[in-house]
Amino acid sequence: MSTSRTGPPLPIRVAGRAITEAVARIPGAWRVTRGPTRRYFEALAAGWDERVQPDGDEHLAPLVDAVERLGRAPRRILDVGTGTGAGALWLAGRFEGAEVLGVDVSPEMIERATAKAVGRVRFEVADTHRAVREGPFDLVVHLNCPVLFGDVAAALAGDGTALVVASRGERTPFYTSHGALRRGFQRAGLDVITEGRAGDGTWLAATRRRG
Repeated sequence: MSTSRTGPPLPIRVAGRAITEAVARIPGAWRVTRGPTRRYFEALAAGWDERVQPDGDEHLAPLVDAVERLGRAPRRILDVGTGTGAGALWLAGRFEGAEVLGVDVSPEMIERATAKAVGRVRFEVADTHRAVREGPFDLVVHLNCPVLFGDVAAALAGDGTALVVASRGERTPFYTSHGALRRGFQRAGLDVITEGRAGDGTWLAATRRRG
């Protein structure tokens, strides 16, 4: 999900961090936290683009930095926590010919994203678990949302890349620490290959373990 340019209030950051860290440590926690997460973003969907400007350079900077380091152009991309679709639409523009699926647990967000859908981009109300059946994907992107590591591994093509982006780094609501990401991906059979920072944001990339 996207974040505001001025930064969210501390209680929101604390609650979001608690959810992402719980999901990272206990995969079954998503069954409990999915509903509150959906309701939170349903309530914010109206006017989201105007307030947050998710397609702005500052918001997308870590995503742009990360994908520029990819070794090859993905053909199929899954954008998890797509919100109103800014990341998915940018990815489609960056990788000509790529098929992009954006998923989000908020129907209101997906309704707004669908209104922007063009050509190779489509949007569905779903989380990673439900999107697995649409795979495999060469690139699975998480922009400011919890990570379901086992489902990411199931959705990835054999040589695919999982990318986790936090637009405001540690100040991002629904931020997962890089330590938790490393441990979660390791459990799922993926290894972190690189990570970085761009502007206020951070990113981390993982691929399937070899050998």
